[in-house]
Amino acid sequence: MLTLIMCLFLSSVLSIIICVIANLIAGILVERKITVCQPHMGVIILEPNLFRFENHAYKVEGQISTKSRVFTGSVWLFIKGFSNNHWLIISANGVDKQSYARLKRAVLSAVNGAQESK
Repeated sequence: MLTLIMCLFLSSVLSIIICVIANLIAGILVERKITVCQPHMGVIILEPNLFRFENHAYKVEGQISTKSRVFTGSVWLFIKGFSNNHWLIISANGVDKQSYARLKRAVLSAVNGAQESK
């Protein structure tokens, strides 16, 4: 959509081609980032001080940060790893109700526990 709008205001064919190529590259990069943040399948392991997520192509291990958020239909996890940090989005309809409730509780206790210690 952005490419179409920008091409309406561009007059030269070269600038239109550059605009299309730049938007395609940006679209591919954004799609890859979203795919990494919101995986379709995987295993979540919740331990008292450790969060782990694994699937066939991705492995995240670390602590749930206070930047994590719980929304109505999803949980946005910010995992502070040992060497780097990761965002992970878990959708409510992607897991069973009991697992989603446990994940929400773990995020809320991590966020509230960190706020109470301040």
